[in-house]
Amino acid sequence: MSPQEPDLAEALELRDELLLACREVLLTVGTRPASALVAHIDALLDLDDEASPGSQRGTSTRDA
Repeated sequence: MSPQEPDLAEALELRDELLLACREVLLTVGTRPASALVAHIDALLDLDDEASPGSQRGTSTRDA
């Protein structure tokens, strides 16, 4: 990777930190639109977790 190329993992980590910060603020608002945004953020973070290599999400001892 050349110095000009962005580090994808770092960019995703920064994005997740921003989403989590926004989520915390939205939780204090208490309106339906804010709740909907929190749900969308949660879904986005869950999708990212499921798509991550080595993710254990979706597999549990109940599945065995």
